[in-house]
Amino acid sequence: MNIKFLSTRLLFFNHSRVNRFLPHPFRFSLFYLFPRFLSDTSSSKPLKILLDNSFVGLREKSGYYLDKTHFISKIEDLEVRAILSLRPRRFGKTLFLSTLLSYYDIKDKVRFKQLFGDLYIGKNPTPLASSFLVLKHNFSGIRINSTYENFVEAFYESLNADFSRFMYRYKQELGEYFYDFNKKSKKNALANFKDILNAVELSGHKLYVFIDEYDAGMNEALKNESIFQSLKDRNKNEDASVRCKIKSIDDSFKQFFSHLKDACNMGIACVFLTGVTPVVLSEFTSGFNISEDLATEKEFWDLYGFKKSEVELLLDKALGNSLSDVKERLITWLKEENDGYFFHPKQPEGIFNTARVLYCIKKFMKQKEELGDSSDSSVILNTLLDISSDPNTLPSQTTLDLIVNNPLGKSILSEALNQSPLKLEKHVKQRFRLTNIRELAIDRTPLLSFMFYTGALTYKPGSYELQIPNNIARREFIAEALKIYDWKEEDQMSIRRCLQILEGEDNIEPFCRFIEKVLLAPLKDNSVVHSNEEALKQAFMSALILTLRADIEPEFQLSFQSSNYGGKAIDLVKTSTEKRIAIEFGNIKIREINFNENLINWQRATQVSRSLLEKSEDEILDLEILDYNRNSSTIREFLENKIKKCNDYLPPLKNRNDAKLKSMFIVLRVGLHRLISRRVYCFNK
Repeated sequence: MNIKFLSTRLLFFNHSRVNRFLPHPFRFSLFYLFPRFLSDTSSSKPLKILLDNSFVGLREKSGYYLDKTHFISKIEDLEVRAILSLRPRRFGKTLFLSTLLSYYDIKDKVRFKQLFGDLYIGKNPTPLASSFLVLKHNFSGIRINSTYENFVEAFYESLNADFSRFMYRYKQELGEYFYDFNKKSKKNALANFKDILNAVELSGHKLYVFIDEYDAGMNEALKNESIFQSLKDRNKNEDASVRCKIKSIDDSFKQFFSHLKDACNMGIACVFLTGVTPVVLSEFTSGFNISEDLATEKEFWDLYGFKKSEVELLLDKALGNSLSDVKERLITWLKEENDGYFFHPKQPEGIFNTARVLYCIKKFMKQKEELGDSSDSSVILNTLLDISSDPNTLPSQTTLDLIVNNPLGKSILSEALNQSPLKLEKHVKQRFRLTNIRELAIDRTPLLSFMFYTGALTYKPGSYELQIPNNIARREFIAEALKIYDWKEEDQMSIRRCLQILEGEDNIEPFCRFIEKVLLAPLKDNSVVHSNEEALKQAFMSALILTLRADIEPEFQLSFQSSNYGGKAIDLVKTSTEKRIAIEFGNIKIREINFNENLINWQRATQVSRSLLEKSEDEILDLEILDYNRNSSTIREFLENKIKKCNDYLPPLKNRNDAKLKSMFIVLRVGLHRLISRRVYCFNK
């Protein structure tokens, strides 16, 4: 046994009540191979799934608790005083924090066996168990309003409430250094915090600070345009009162985390923070750079969430040992819906979302009561799956809005929904600054990383590419994207009919009319001046993807024998049942057309562009083109030249062995709103 290592480890925490020469308890090093060892699977206990994030509450009420306590010793072995533990929403972070709080709380020493006796850490306790005074904060309740007025007051009020509970809980342990907090409650909360740190140090104890949702302030600022813009700009010409209020927010967080860092460096305190994103709130937590981030460490890949074997054991407890074929199909369904999270590319298997799995299994148990004596497996399966969907989204609504309203975010989601590879240079970005969050539209890597941390994307197993983890995440983002376009159910039904006509009759006209009406007609800003082929292609891709027709390939590469065509890519190819439909796009801007007036003003340009919707196709084709670089005098001539080029691309498309070319089209946008299409090729005609 390495006595030197043990001594160093315990001296690091320097706790007077811990015998630094206690040997390490025996630890079963292969526990991760035996999920029954980790889970509460006693057949004598009925399964009780409680919606409770309190460790003590679950244990006292005999609620289901998945044992993750073997990670406690792993975290201690890191020998760091500040831990940052990140995962997407509803993965069980708050419950694990509550577990740590009870494990280290000196007040829970008398009931340690009751709370932890049957868990891994109860059988293998570390010397630091039940040896701290613990202080818990939850930043999720702090609100920032549009005028900044209440933030500092709410922050201080929240801190003071936590400080008050702390002082009276540990009155006996603090002894002569306890003071009547209520008499000082109007004192600045940061000064109160400093007094608490002094009292803990003088009493000879150590402090463990737990902060749940440490990044909640960032989410609030993201929702608040006024605050965000002020933080982002730091405009010297800004109103003095506004600058003063921003500074008060800055100072509040900075001083709190500064005191916390000093306490850690002096050996007085340890810190455990949970959150979603690795935010460097440079405006807020300046200097708190001492935390160890567990988020992407391979050793902690299953700190939160369920492994497949654990879900199987839970289903056994919920439904009994029979119905094996039904349970197998339920596992498949749960895997498609909730599994697929890879927080390290080399982790051995995907992780299920904790809250979603428990929600579904609790619903299964309720549905089972309605089965009666039925033995038909299909009836049983359909009955069990007849459950309402979980109303809670995985990424927060703020996060969803941030992504789907971001032009680059929409592009990434389109690629992800189409199962295109989303490549990272190496790893996800480890830190974000609040003032950079909404600049993610210009930088793909941090936006991909942000989507990874929020659960919108996850690692593709075995690679540093990202993908959408499961069906639930896919549906949530499709639902949010549909809100952007203000699509109703009838719109989706309409476009499905258009796609049926496209695939069945090789007719793209109904699809073009739908794009005109739903996606192009509402456009009215200066995009009329800057319209291009890429934007048109994105509109078609969005329509296809949001109807779950995610079998499209943008920039479909062709291989030509002649070097004259090397590197050519077809704008958009849709593949279904081993048949391809190819679409080439063209775009003529409104200012390139002769209307006998100078369309400098974009409002007027929009009016003229919309007027083309009322003109016949022949009238539009006969319009004169002003841009002589087009090598065409009229729109008709431009379209004919596009058709000739497409005919040159047909041989390599038709000669591919992987799928047959069914049809090929040209879609030309004239101005911003009008589409003209031509079928260049059809296999059957």
